Amino acid sequence: MDTRADRLSRAVRDHPPVIGPRAGHRCRAGAHSYLGDGRVVCWVVPSLPGPAGDGTAVGGTDLPLAHAVDAELAGQRVPASVASRWRVAAAADPGRFWDLWCATEVLAKLADVPMVLLVRRGPVTASPVRWEHVDVHWLVQRVGDVVVAHGLSWATTR
Repeated sequence: MDTRADRLSRAVRDHPPVIGPRAGHRCRAGAHSYLGDGRVVCWVVPSLPGPAGDGTAVGGTDLPLAHAVDAELAGQRVPASVASRWRVAAAADPGRFWDLWCATEVLAKLADVPMVLLVRRGPVTASPVRWEHVDVHWLVQRVGDVVVAHGLSWATTR
């Protein structure tokens, strides 16, 4: 069975993010995240292959609504105010904090929810996550010194 999680994994594998200088970046169809050191992370998903790899759209009629990416520098300091609010042992495991932060940012982007509301609720910790009208599947990877969260959203099927 070809699941939504499989489709997200394939999209990340087949279309890895591009990390480069912000100056001169001119893609049109990418989802973007901007790093504190002046670089941009761009994830372009031109088409998501169907289960047979035949180039058809994701799952025929089960098309994702959108895709998003969020990224942070893995070695940067964790803001104490957020770490304490989320009850994440940031000092002990800053990598886990940034994984959850980026995944929560992806949810904010795909569900069109202000991040300030999600910070108050706490991080998303499992994929998929449902927010009102969307189901968001996400995954996090390291690309060099950058934590990158990728997400695809689908309309909820309540």
